[in-house]
Amino acid sequence: MGVVLMASCQMTQTIVTPPANVNVPKNAFFISQSGTENTIMQTIIDLENNEMVVLTYNYANIANVTRTGIYLNPDDYRNMKIVGTDAPYSKGEEEKKPPHPNDFKEK
Repeated sequence: MGVVLMASCQMTQTIVTPPANVNVPKNAFFISQSGTENTIMQTIIDLENNEMVVLTYNYANIANVTRTGIYLNPDDYRNMKIVGTDAPYSKGEEEKKPPHPNDFKEK
């Protein structure tokens, strides 16, 4: 029984291969990653032309490649600490938001 349980917890690796007609950078510098329940977005710098590119993944497939037309200097991002802010969040952060103006009742 223990072997079956351990086998079900085994991690797997998925290699994503984009379709031939999708222009995914071959040499890139990773800037950041964020996500939603169903997608992951990775922001990278295409090192061939220093353009910022956003890769959107649905599950294990590339759903969209957005070439932004924004050109960045990769040296500005080297040795940078990447801090994710989209999830998870603590309930305390939610309580720090300023109250909505319509939340107050007139006296």
